[in-house]
Amino acid sequence: MSAFLLQPLKQRPDDGDEVGGRGGDLRNEIDKLWDDEQSRPPEYVGVGAEPEVYPEEISDNRAVRTAYKQEMDAVADFLRNGLSVLVVCDKILTEFIYEFVCNQAGKTAVLDTSQPEGMRMGQGGQLDQALQGGNTNPLANLPMLINSLRHDQVLVIRSLDLLDTPLMTELLYQRTGKGHKPQLLSFLDPSLEVKKVLSDRFAVHVGIMGLPRYVALNSKATPVHTVSHLLTRAERTRFSRYDPEGLYKNVSGLNAIQFRNAMQYVGARVEEGANPSIIYRHIRKFKTSSNEEIEIPDTTFESIGGYEHIKQQLRRIIALVAGPVEGINEKQRGELIPRGFIFHGPPGTGKTLFAKAIANEMNATIQMISGPEIMDKYVGQSETNLRRIFATARRNAPSVIFFDEFDSIASQRSTYSDGGARANNAVVAQLLTEMDGFRQEQAVLIIGTTNRIDIIDEALLRPSRLRPIEIGLPDQAGRQRVSEIHSRNFGFDRLLTDICALASEYVEAWEGGGATDAERSIPPSFLAALFARHPPYERRYQAEHRRAAFVRDLSVFFRFVCNCRSKGGSDGAAEVLDRVSEQVVLLGERYGADLRADSLQDLSEGEAEARLMPMQVDLRDLFTGLQQERRRRAGLTPAAFWMTLLDLIAEYTVDFNNDEIRAIFQEASLEHHMEGQLITPRYIGKKIGLIRKRRDERKAVHLSAQRGHR
Repeated sequence: MSAFLLQPLKQRPDDGDEVGGRGGDLRNEIDKLWDDEQSRPPEYVGVGAEPEVYPEEISDNRAVRTAYKQEMDAVADFLRNGLSVLVVCDKILTEFIYEFVCNQAGKTAVLDTSQPEGMRMGQGGQLDQALQGGNTNPLANLPMLINSLRHDQVLVIRSLDLLDTPLMTELLYQRTGKGHKPQLLSFLDPSLEVKKVLSDRFAVHVGIMGLPRYVALNSKATPVHTVSHLLTRAERTRFSRYDPEGLYKNVSGLNAIQFRNAMQYVGARVEEGANPSIIYRHIRKFKTSSNEEIEIPDTTFESIGGYEHIKQQLRRIIALVAGPVEGINEKQRGELIPRGFIFHGPPGTGKTLFAKAIANEMNATIQMISGPEIMDKYVGQSETNLRRIFATARRNAPSVIFFDEFDSIASQRSTYSDGGARANNAVVAQLLTEMDGFRQEQAVLIIGTTNRIDIIDEALLRPSRLRPIEIGLPDQAGRQRVSEIHSRNFGFDRLLTDICALASEYVEAWEGGGATDAERSIPPSFLAALFARHPPYERRYQAEHRRAAFVRDLSVFFRFVCNCRSKGGSDGAAEVLDRVSEQVVLLGERYGADLRADSLQDLSEGEAEARLMPMQVDLRDLFTGLQQERRRRAGLTPAAFWMTLLDLIAEYTVDFNNDEIRAIFQEASLEHHMEGQLITPRYIGKKIGLIRKRRDERKAVHLSAQRGHR
């Protein structure tokens, strides 16, 4: 062994004769010194104070005993009084708890995998058993262990779920060979569950979840923050400003060993004197790396356009969750905090973004859960899935659980007795149970999104549970803000201001090219400068000119073929001309020209240019607009040009949701980068019309489908 653990045990009065005269006095003196040591006041001056000296090193064993001293003392007291105890805690804590509490209680721990004294085999027997494949059942000796258990012994069952069978359950209710009821100390991981008949075997249930906010080293000491006891000197130097309450908010769901691992991770990644926000960010990364079900959101309220009244309401709730508020005591604060929110409204309005922004504002992790994936065809599995999700959230508090399509698991409970209704009722009941089981110090918020708030169970909509918040379509100011955000995200703000600034330098050259707009041509020097900055524009511009020239020639040839047909001739010649005209029409369609419907020769020059060279028309419109603004007010600044475009988008996107506004910039950006599309107000207007047309077509399809069902 590399280390010894010495735990003083008080001598029982009936053991005095065994120790002997002087030995008994020595033992009593040791007990007295131990009691004095335990009653000595700690090196703290009150809640929130720091220790004068931080240790150089903290072992896992020390961390567990420090963090859960009160719970472990309570378990030891129950064992001392002959009661069987079930401890619900993370599996990793088991080995550090059972030995300590048994020693504290003056009991001998007998492990569930031990061999009875009469059956212990020597090294030769162990070797033979190993060569034969070993003992296939680690609990095979449990019946004999229970039968031979003495009054001063406690049978330690480190995984109660392994006994969740009818045979093992019956075994735990049996008495020992001497007729007394065996004393048991069992452990159960919170992610697992056992039948009630098995858990009822234990007189006392003790839960050890996460980290307690405060801990006292002894009964006379003032409680202080637990996290202050669990930091080493090197880890403390990582904080430029140490706030134990702020640290606790970010680690409350971790157990003592997980906390020590997290701080070691921080110590390896963060330099001394770092800002606490950087440390908390690394703690969240540690949580994410240890659990693939959670993620760290980076969405902020500033990245969501509009909805200022909703943001203000959510910020008030987040402030309540974050910590103490002046003028509100802790009890009132706990009563004011809802368990979460239900965001309802039409699709595409940013409900998911709000959930991520809330998690980010709370410095919390988030679990993204699709409602239907919780439901399972096996009885009871849906409730188990829900319990696992909430257990993960508690371990990673502060955290947000986000349920998309919340109505799929939270619809109104039915009075029908069919299997589907019973399953839905059970899931809603489990959801209510989990929500009511939150500890105040573990900041866990539930957020659900739905388009059908009318079918959500009424019990979930109580003010003390989930607060409904409607997120509707953005107003004009909101649409402008959404457009501004997406314009920046896709780089359109820089692109548009750059083009406007460049074109402004050549407005005079444009005006000098002719008396009217039709007579003016785009300055070649401007085109050279534009193409130098954006080479894809040159390729598109030249391609449009070549295409226009080809289509014009094709149109002339088509008119020539038509004239030849009109003059008549032999049947063979007419047949050839028909075939030629058909091929010319097909060729024209490939280049976007409908030669049969109209002839480009019959169109005006402006109409032909708009059809064949849209990029040139866009540039003409740009110069025309800059010229008009220059006459009105000494020119249009690039920034004003960009904001004017955002105003136009906000004005012409009435009834658009956030996703449809984003699609304007998304599709335009794709065409800009892949095809060299010039981004101008005229092009953006065409894109808005196209998206509106697609939306109206979808609505028409849905309406026709509804009429068909009727």
